[in-house]
Amino acid sequence: MGDHNSLETLRSVSLLVEALYRDIAQRYSVSAAEQCQDIAVMRRRSTREGIGFYTKTLPRLGKALDKALHSEVPLKFDGFARRRQTAIPKFLWWLLERVLCTDTGYVRKDADITALKDARQFLAFAYKLNIPYDRQTEKSVVESFIRTEKELAAITSCDSFAVDPIATKARTLLCKLFAGFDAWDIIPKHGPGSVATGEEIGEKSNFARIYSKLEHGGYSFTEYFTMGASHVVDQFDWIQGLEVLDRATAKVVLVPKDSRGPRLISCEPLELQWIQQGLQRKLYPWIEQHPMTRGFVNFTDQSINRRLALEGSQSCDWVTLDMKDASDRVSLRLVERLFEGTTLLNALKACRSDETRVPDGRLIALSKFAPMGSAVCFPIEAICFWALAVSVLWLNGRGAAAMQSVYVYGDDIIVRAADYKLVQAYFPLVGLKFNDDKCCTGGFFRESCGCDAYKGVDVTPLRLRTSWCPRNTRNPTELSSYCALSNALWKAGYWGTAELIKKWVEDRYGLLPYFEDEPYPMPTDTDVDWSGLSHDRRQAILLSHGVIPGFIPGTKPLEPRSYLGFCRPHVNHHHENLRRLKYRYNVALHRLEFRVWTVIPKRKCYKVDGWRELLRVQNTKSSGSTPGMPTTESGGKPLPVGVYAIPRRSCLKRGWSTVV
Repeated sequence: MGDHNSLETLRSVSLLVEALYRDIAQRYSVSAAEQCQDIAVMRRRSTREGIGFYTKTLPRLGKALDKALHSEVPLKFDGFARRRQTAIPKFLWWLLERVLCTDTGYVRKDADITALKDARQFLAFAYKLNIPYDRQTEKSVVESFIRTEKELAAITSCDSFAVDPIATKARTLLCKLFAGFDAWDIIPKHGPGSVATGEEIGEKSNFARIYSKLEHGGYSFTEYFTMGASHVVDQFDWIQGLEVLDRATAKVVLVPKDSRGPRLISCEPLELQWIQQGLQRKLYPWIEQHPMTRGFVNFTDQSINRRLALEGSQSCDWVTLDMKDASDRVSLRLVERLFEGTTLLNALKACRSDETRVPDGRLIALSKFAPMGSAVCFPIEAICFWALAVSVLWLNGRGAAAMQSVYVYGDDIIVRAADYKLVQAYFPLVGLKFNDDKCCTGGFFRESCGCDAYKGVDVTPLRLRTSWCPRNTRNPTELSSYCALSNALWKAGYWGTAELIKKWVEDRYGLLPYFEDEPYPMPTDTDVDWSGLSHDRRQAILLSHGVIPGFIPGTKPLEPRSYLGFCRPHVNHHHENLRRLKYRYNVALHRLEFRVWTVIPKRKCYKVDGWRELLRVQNTKSSGSTPGMPTTESGGKPLPVGVYAIPRRSCLKRGWSTVV
């Protein structure tokens, strides 16, 4: 981002944070003089520190507040001057004194939960803002990745690694869990992301390599990468000419995460990803439905961990633990120890990458089992954490009751308050580390799966994630993100900030429609009855959450476009829309139409031959319909050889449509 764009981002964030401050201060009748003092501090600090004041300094104060909540320690943060004769900062003191004791800095026994929610909302508002990173930040992330590899190599090199009763018990649990699991009875599929070998979305069925490790692991090319015997015969010369590789090389890329720096993701080779996705599709339902792990290890439902976080914040019976660099610290040696004796182990080793290429071109041999980006990384790390935690508790006197005392969703672990010290003591012995700043083991604060809870109340803040783009752009991501944020802020009662965002959006994009009522839950919520909703209403619901919809479970695929607008429950929507928007009556269709923005997919054309087109269509049929894929209306039969358009990204289009 250039200097001009950086200044525009800083200005927009400053205005939003100041508007949010005024919304909060208004609730507590803060004097105008006090507000002017705090706003002057923000402007002075942001001039000196830049955007980092909002994305780093304020969130650090928020993290210090969280630590005081869950670790039962006084607030410790030197980024602001303390108020005279108190232990809390002068900045925002009128809000913090409702949560903290002014003389000691400890959390008050009668802390105002509403004030706590407002304080966390203000301090963490810009923490997740997607802004460019400097090269030094990117370099430090890569160096941390390499340093973790060296640490794992040193820890796992000794013969005694994971040779103890706890690891043995964990192996017994996994052998029982995966008894009867057929790792070769899978339906492979392509993943949504990029691949290390460079193929784009419409080219992923063009397999061009044969990996000997896949062949030896039971995933032969002629069985898993072709359509059958006739395909092998017809394409025999092509198959014979494919490159045969002994080692699989992934590629490390950096993607935006939050203000601290980018997230490091591994792009897997195309052929390995094909098998990994098939294994993932088999592992998820197997683990989630098995009697041993049903309800305790989850991959698609975060509600269990969220409910326990809320319950634990009130009763203190449960504590939430968070792993540090979770996927990067599950070593191959640990997976070999725990999965020894299962048929799954050979399949996992066959489809993992042996090495990865970092952005500066260096090749790094992988000591970890699989980096983030591998389709089997998430399920394997979660089941390893579950097996080890249960085994620790089982062998320390809990017996079979340990099976009902551990809940895992990815790297979020929930255990009983009486047991967490046992888990924290053992995990580092096998190379796993906890993020102490996010492990909530004391007080009444708990955090798991995106739910922050205090004394049974959800205090999760809303986040500003998308930077305001230069004025000459028409960015669908920006538009949908800011519409969703405005709706969420309005619902939370921060009306001034919500209206400021609405004004910005409409100044740039023109007037947008209002929703008739509050948005429905996301389509992943199984209790939503989508069958009774119109096509247009479904689109509006999805966009209110910032989602560009593909299809809704249980219904036919929707047209891949989405309407944008604002949820303002108090407005007379019918007359307000007529007054604010351009409208017409469509005589042919007998309906009232508005001229509004829609989000539609861009398309890119790919030329395919018959066999590869058949492979893609068969994969589409097995994994659910995907809008824009080249299938016929009569059941998804393959189309003739030719050029087909595949959706790529999205764009905005203004036209006439019904919106309510």
